[in-house]
Order: sequence, then C-alpha cells, then structure tokens
Amino acid sequence: MADPVISLVIGRIVDLLNKNSVFLKDVERQVEKLKDDLVWMRCFLKDAEQRQDEDARIRNWVSLVRAAAYDAEDVIEIFASKVEFFTKDKGLVTKLTYYPLKIVNRYKIGKEIKSLQMRLNDMETSRDKYGIKNLGEGTSTHGEELQRIRRSVEDKDIVGFEEKTKSLVAELLKEDKNRRLVSIVGMGGAGKTTLAKKVYNHADVRTRFDCRAWVCVSSSYNHKETLRTIIKQLNPITNELLDMLEKMQEQDLEERLRQDLQDKRYLVVLDDVWKEEAWDCLAGAFPDVNASSRLLLTSRNLEVAQHADALSHPCELKTLGQEDSWQLFLKMALGHGANAGCPPDLEEVGREITRRCDGLPLAITVIGGLLVAKKKLKSEWEKVLNNFSTYLSRSQSGVLAILELSYADLSPKLKFCFSYLGLFPEDHVISVRKLIRMWVAEGIIQKRDAKNLEETAAYDVEQLCSRNMVQVAETTVDERIRSCRVHDLLRELAIRKAEDENFFQIHDTRDDEISAKSRYLAVHSLPLDKNYFGSSTPPLRSLLFFNVRCHRKNISLIFKSFRKLRILDLENVNMYFNLPKGIREVRLLRYLNLRGTYISRLPHSVGCLRYLQTLDIRNSEYRLPVKVSNFIWKLESLRHLYAYWMVCDVPLKIEGLRNLQTLSGIRFEDVMHNNMITLTSLQKLEIVVDDGSEIDKLCMHLSEVGNLKTLHLRCNLDMHWPQSLAGLSCLHHVTELKLVQLELRMLPPDFPPNLSRLSLKSTYLMDDPMPVLEKLGQLSFLKMKATYFGPHHVVISRHGFHQLKFLELSRLLALDETKVEKGALPQLRCLRIRSCSRLRKLPEELKHISSLDALELVDMPKDFISRLDADLVSSVPNLRIFDSLKKRCRHMYFPHGMVAMSRGD
Repeated sequence: MADPVISLVIGRIVDLLNKNSVFLKDVERQVEKLKDDLVWMRCFLKDAEQRQDEDARIRNWVSLVRAAAYDAEDVIEIFASKVEFFTKDKGLVTKLTYYPLKIVNRYKIGKEIKSLQMRLNDMETSRDKYGIKNLGEGTSTHGEELQRIRRSVEDKDIVGFEEKTKSLVAELLKEDKNRRLVSIVGMGGAGKTTLAKKVYNHADVRTRFDCRAWVCVSSSYNHKETLRTIIKQLNPITNELLDMLEKMQEQDLEERLRQDLQDKRYLVVLDDVWKEEAWDCLAGAFPDVNASSRLLLTSRNLEVAQHADALSHPCELKTLGQEDSWQLFLKMALGHGANAGCPPDLEEVGREITRRCDGLPLAITVIGGLLVAKKKLKSEWEKVLNNFSTYLSRSQSGVLAILELSYADLSPKLKFCFSYLGLFPEDHVISVRKLIRMWVAEGIIQKRDAKNLEETAAYDVEQLCSRNMVQVAETTVDERIRSCRVHDLLRELAIRKAEDENFFQIHDTRDDEISAKSRYLAVHSLPLDKNYFGSSTPPLRSLLFFNVRCHRKNISLIFKSFRKLRILDLENVNMYFNLPKGIREVRLLRYLNLRGTYISRLPHSVGCLRYLQTLDIRNSEYRLPVKVSNFIWKLESLRHLYAYWMVCDVPLKIEGLRNLQTLSGIRFEDVMHNNMITLTSLQKLEIVVDDGSEIDKLCMHLSEVGNLKTLHLRCNLDMHWPQSLAGLSCLHHVTELKLVQLELRMLPPDFPPNLSRLSLKSTYLMDDPMPVLEKLGQLSFLKMKATYFGPHHVVISRHGFHQLKFLELSRLLALDETKVEKGALPQLRCLRIRSCSRLRKLPEELKHISSLDALELVDMPKDFISRLDADLVSSVPNLRIFDSLKKRCRHMYFPHGMVAMSRGD
C-alpha cells in the first residue's frame, strides 16, 4: 500500500508547489528538497513492499515512509492555507497586522520540514541495514486502457450450477408441510451466494411462496440489525416503521418478525452465516405453522449448516469441474460465449492458469478480468502464470493470494481507490457519485484539466468493475454505473492491504480503540456512554460514519483536533442540532456531508472552508429548509452544493464560483440576483420556485450559461402556475429538464431545442401530453410521475418519439388505456409502468417493437398482471414484474418470460 500512497502524495506535493508558489516562495527550496528525498525513497519501495511479509522490520520501515509522506503533505498544505488566510483578499493594514504571524508560521514550517528530512535520513540508514534494494520507481507498468466491460459474478457467468439449482429448487418445493432448512456450504468464493440467488430468483420458487426475504448475516453478526433487515423487506417502508424498529428491543423485533411470517408460506435466505450462535439467535423468530415454509442458509462452515438442521443434507460446493472451470475462464478472459474455443497458442498456458485456480469461481473470474485487459499474447499470459507461486505464498488460504494477483496489476492510483473501498461496510451498496466526490476530495484523482476530475474518477470505477475487483450493483438507463459493491473476499483484501500499513481503521465494535496513527477512520458502531475519541487525536484525513443513528449531542468532534481532515461524512447521523462553529478550524476540509442530519442552520464559519469542494446539506424532506448565512460565495473551490431548500435573510451571493458544477436547492430570487455567467463550470442547476417566480425571465437570465446541461425547477409548497414557460425555448445548452410539483395544467408550446431527457412529476396536466412531447426530436428519456389527470387514454402516434429509448409512466391514476400506433417508438429499449392502477392492459403494438429489451411492471394490480398477453410477454427479452410493497430487490431482469412477482396474502 505504501507505493501508491507515496506516488500520490508526491504528485500532490508537486501540485501544491505549483498552486501555492506565491505563498511558499519563502520555503520553496526546502519543500523541493523534501520532495526530492521522497522521490528517491520511492525507488526502494517496490522491493520493500514485496518483502514486508518476510520481515516485520521491513513492514515497519514501509509504514514509516508512508507516514512521512503524509506528514509532508499536511505540513505544506496547512502552512499554505494559513499564509493564504493572512494575505489573500486583505487590505494593506490587515496584511501588515498579520505579517508577524506569517513570519512565525514560516519559521514553524522550516523546523517541521527539517524534522521530516531528519526522519528520512534515518530511514535511509535503516534501509541499508535491511538490505532493501533499488528496483526502480515502483509504479505499475500497466498502461493500456481497459475495455469497458462490466462483468461481475452473475448468474450468466457461472457455469456448472444447473444441476445443483434444479436439486435445490426441488428441495424447496417439496410438499412437506413442516418448516424446512436447505443449506449451501463451501469455501469463500466458491459461488454459494451466486447459487442461492439462482434458486431464490427461480420462477417456480417465486410463485410458490407468499413472501420472501434475503439477509446477509456476515461474520460480525448483529441480531437486532438482522431482524430489522428481514422485517423491512416484509413491510412497506415508512418513517414510522423505521423509527419503531430503531426503538424495539431484541425480543420485540423477534415477536414482530413472527407476526409478519405467521400463517404465510415464506422463504428466507440467511446468506453467509459464520457461527452457530447466529443461527441459535434467529431460529426462534421463524414460525413453523405447517405452511411448507423454507429457510435457505449459506455458510463457509459445514458444522453451522449441520447444527441448524441435523436432518438436512447440505449442498456442498467443492469447486468447479475442469471443463466448467475452462468454460468460465474462456468467458472471462476472452469475452467469448459458451464453447467458443481458445486460440491454439494460448490454450496450453490458459489451461494451466485454470488448473492453478483450482475450480474456485471467484479466482477464475478475477484472473479472467485481469487477462481480458491484456494483449492476447502467450508471453502476457505466461507472466500471470509465472507469478502464481509468489502470490499464493502470501496467504495460507490461497484465496487472498489469488485476488492479490489482480490487485498487484493495478496502477498506484487504482490500488489506492480499491483500498479506499474497504472503509465501506460489508455488503454496502456504494453510490458511485458519492464515491467520486470523495476520491476527488482526497486528491486521489490527478489531472491537468480540473474540470474533468469527476469523469476521470468515473472511468476509474469502470476500470475496477471491468477487472471484477468491484461489482456493479445498479446502472442507469444509458448504462452508466450508478452504484457498486465489493465482494466480501475482495473487501477483506482491501482491508488487509490498508491495515498492514495503518492506512485506515474500521471501528465496528464498542470496545474498539481509536489508533493514534489512523489517517482514515470509518465508524460502523458508536458507543453511547463515553467520549468517542477520548484523548486520542489521530491525524485523520477521512472520518466516515455508516449506519449510525444518533439522537443526542455527544458525538465529540473537537474540530481543532482534526485540522488535517479532508473528508467528513456524517450522513444520516441524526444530530438534531446545528453544526458547531468550530468547523472553521478544519481549513483543509474538501468534503462535508450532512445529508439526513436534520440540521436547520449552517454557521457562518463554514465560509472559512476555502478548499471545500462538496457540501451536502439535504435533509430528508423537501419541505425542511436549511438556513445559511451569506458565505457561499467565499467557497471558491466549491464544485458541488446539494440542498433541498436553502434560505437566507439576504439575497444569497454565488457569483464568481468558477469551479461550481452542481447547485441544487437555491431559490429563484437568489438566482436572479446573481450574474450566472460567472459560474463558468455550472452543469446542473436545481431551483426552488413559487407563485411569484417569473420563469420566462429566469430562462433569459440562464440562456448565456454555456455549460448548463441540466435544469430542475421545483416547488416545495402548493402553488398554482400563472406564468408562461415559453422562455424554455431559449435554453439551447440544456439537454435535461425536470419539472416537479408545478401545477402546469398544460404543457408549454416549446422546450429547450436540444432536450434529450425530460422528467415531469406532479404537474397536473389535463390534456394528453403526447402530441406535444412526441415532437421533441432529440428526446431519448421521458419520465412522467403523477403528471396526467385528463381524459382516460393517451395516444402515442407513429409520427413522433423517433429517438426515445426509455419511457416511464408512473402513478397516472386516471389512465386506463395507452394507445400505441403501428410504427411508433422505433428506438424504445425500456418501458416501465408503475402504479397505474386503472390501466387495463398493455398496448398490443409493443410486441412489434423490435428494439424493446426490457419491460418493467411495478406495483401493478393483480388483474392487470393476470391479463398479460402471452405473445407480448414472450417477445420481450427481459420482463420484470415487481411489487415494491412486498419486496425490496431492485433492477433484476429475468430473461424471456421469467416473472418476478409477489403473491398476495
């Protein structure tokens, strides 16, 4: 881990020198010397990293170099921020007043740099003592761009499970009235979860059970959270339910689960059960009422399965057979279909690589992902084969060693990115947008063109996914990755690589001690009865909270103790109080996430955070505003500001923020008081409007904002829309428009001429909108939710929507018929119909749309489902029928007529 850290830190030090040359000119020579020393030290890191498992002293040496690099960056950046504060935008008198402080700080940084150089000299001496040799710069030689192939360990990629799937399905469908347990056991990465998902999603299984639930138990078993997870999947999610579940004790949760399952034929999957005690805690919550209910358990431990049900014979996943392994390898390494064959010159070495994988699906998948990005040359495959023994020797289990082969082939930046993912909880679905903002804030992403940092980070996510180091959890309609997750074994690898060097710490029990050396801390559990950090003041750069719901004021964040902090993520930590003014002390902060914290006011001191890039102050509801002082214009580094509704006593000044890309939750009047042309990077703008907002004037005001691509207009209160929307036609740059809670009654005659994405929500249209919308020649995405309250049918003619690829009709409660003319929607790929309770049937013309790949029917009435045309269903490759009140699974597609459906009580 040290090599990527050093490489990144040195790059950032160079960047600091360039950006702050004015402030660092008095100590520039010392900083340059320090940088040169680190560059020289980096030359020896590759040898040290390869040998650190052999000798604890070498591992300690690597850790010391890493710490020195971080300290160097902190020293330089803190000094630059202080000098900038003393001198920038200050008058002559103020500059003279601060001049003594500037001299004092210059003296301090000189001493600190001298101390760092002495540390590096000591490391140089000990390097010779340990015999660490110069093996070059220590950076990866991998420079080719990876193919953009999004593969993860999915059903379609795993071969050899057909017979086991049939057998397990048969076990679940047996007519035995008693509650039965079926289990799958095997080593990590053998495909237990994948096989369980195939069975869980099997059409016969879906139609057999009244209700189903899936919970990952994991090694750090939490009884309350496991019970809550199951209950949430069996009930509609409401704030009342969530609050009630948070307050319930274990016995109450068990009783609630028994009530939810009583008199039902249920299927519950308990995935990844590690300990017998976990089953003992859960068993009593599953009633046995002669309804043929089933439990499906997966575990790495055969004894756990036998303990759970001594009469059941577990399905044991040893490994894949030779031929199945070979077919899976070919799919992953060559991207071929089944039985496509292998180039003759690669077959011998390919089969040897497959043999070394020993039939472990995860190992084959990861190594295949590694090879697919390489040239199809025998020499390249032989390099992978020849490195096997080295990596296998690093882990007694062998699994992490195989995974480490893929890790070793990553560039230093991607190694850092991958290790950073270890901070997230096990099985956590990670928002890619959030992850990108964090990576940019941390300085992981380095690029000359600062405007494209987010695009670079998004591509890094794609690289990790294409190598199967990260799994895609959800994609957008245009196939961008929306969320991702890390397999538990790969997360284990990320944690091991990071913790070996004290890179980060995960606090997941009450008794954890906070290390004084931690740079990155993820809090997964928060003690209630003591000062959280105590006397420890680690040099944290990132502090992240996950799954911590706090209703009190004793999260002891003494900000002056965390002046090196770059990232502070308090999402969903329900503080119910305002952010302390001491936040001004964290001057290096780049990312501040207060989403869901229920704060009502931001202190003026936030304006001191001149390096802040991302600020998220979204509360849980649109109608809860956050009051801000007029300081936003001071945040000159701000790139993304997320809010539902910001209010200020005076017009909020934002002009001049040249880095700002995303601005949401700003009021109409605040926009009109600013020269928006000065926001030269602004791409996405969400505005809160009211009855008095003159939208035509707003559009003219925004017409010259050349980079503006996305515009959202939203009202938080009930309103009647008196003004014209004709001004939308002057927004030539806007390609995405969203109108929310605006009582339009009728659509405007014109839209932005280059519009490709349109979302309408709660707009109360009284006329069929299709004749207007189908004339938007570039429209590829149309989403309508609670939009239409006019006549009971709409007509989609053959004359329009020539580019439309995605169409969603949601909560159109008055709609009972959708007519589609022959030849209409020639490019449609996905149709989603949600909660249209009066709709009688689907248009027959859909079966003739050859481009239609996916049909999603969400929360539709049972009689509507029962009337589905069989020919239409069979003509759509992917059909999804989903009852969100019964299930919580998302974005799962079932090929050629397989139906995912909840049966009624």
